[in-house]
Amino acid sequence: MKNIVSIGEVLMDIYSENNTIKSEVGGASFNVACSIGAINKNNSYFMGSLGNDEFSALIKKFIKKFNIKEEFIQVSDKPTTVAKVTLDENKERFFQFTRNSDAEYQLDKEESQKLSKIDFIHFGSATGFLEGNLKKSYNQLFELAVKNGIKFSFDPNFRDKLWVTNEEIEAFKIHCQKYMEKASLIKFSEDELLLLTGIENQEEAIKTIMQKNSTALVCITRGSNDTIFGWKNKLNYVPTILAENLVDTTGAGDAFISNLINEYVTLNINENSSTEEIANIIKKSNMFANQTVQYLGALSFLEHLN
Repeated sequence: MKNIVSIGEVLMDIYSENNTIKSEVGGASFNVACSIGAINKNNSYFMGSLGNDEFSALIKKFIKKFNIKEEFIQVSDKPTTVAKVTLDENKERFFQFTRNSDAEYQLDKEESQKLSKIDFIHFGSATGFLEGNLKKSYNQLFELAVKNGIKFSFDPNFRDKLWVTNEEIEAFKIHCQKYMEKASLIKFSEDELLLLTGIENQEEAIKTIMQKNSTALVCITRGSNDTIFGWKNKLNYVPTILAENLVDTTGAGDAFISNLINEYVTLNINENSSTEEIANIIKKSNMFANQTVQYLGALSFLEHLN
């Protein structure tokens, strides 16, 4: 088994739909750590900070339930970060954040030494580039990965409620560039691809990314249509598996990248891997993501894995 670490936020998603309020454990990075842990083919580590309130006990239950290793988990003296999620008629989600504990994570010297056993890192935090200790730790971990040749994935997880003004959005784009240029595995939504390249034509946008990072596997998830992936300077298309019962799309992207990371690491994907092998693991990842949208919350589907 390989050791995979995901750095970023754990939070509570507070859902509001049809005058009903419900809370679910979430956070992009924590979702990935839980899914990889639940698949249980590799060791899953979460690197982040828990809050000091009543939500902490519930989050710790998820850590135990989904086999997450705890070496890199810290506890803040601040409350848990909260994301209020509103679902529209198509079950698409809109976020409003109240940021607290996730910003406090600090990568110290002792934890840096523990990273010698890590085989792969996922940078997928929605809040990782916001000001705070997490941002510093995020960048420190990036430098450590590059220096030591540790492969990593990058998912920008752009949230328009966190980056609002033109100046803030430009800052976000600048933060993303070095990760895009060095990552072994990159995943975008359609909106993120346009935002980070400025190119309307998606095929041309992907080619631009591949020109700057020729060895990366670049994936663009296009909802119910398909997934485009760039590999060995060529573009390929994998159909999406449509959900029979669409409930909530909140965790679809996180589920997709979770399974893709797991397959990528397990099969030791490298420059010699074939396009057919890549297409197969993307198909499996689409099927995995298909399961999450049939339940409310990003992690509920893990209780019902096929």
